[in-house]
Amino acid sequence: MKEMKLTPMSNEVFTYVKENGGRISVDEICEAVGRPPRSVNANVTDLQKKGLVIREKVDGEGEDAKKITYVVLTDAGKDFENPQE
Repeated sequence: MKEMKLTPMSNEVFTYVKENGGRISVDEICEAVGRPPRSVNANVTDLQKKGLVIREKVDGEGEDAKKITYVVLTDAGKDFENPQE
């Protein structure tokens, strides 16, 4: 099987999720890495295609609350170590 590598920006998102409990909202990731949702979501899609994370949508609280998207590590994500270049 070919060794899987992450781009620096996908690795930043992956590492944040892994080091902070394995289930983090996209909004929190954006705040932590200082990037907009569009950028972070592109990395989450990359990680999802690699089988390392899934997206979990949860209803927010209150009448006008929007859904909150969480990024959750899969079993493969929990075991994955990004190879160093």
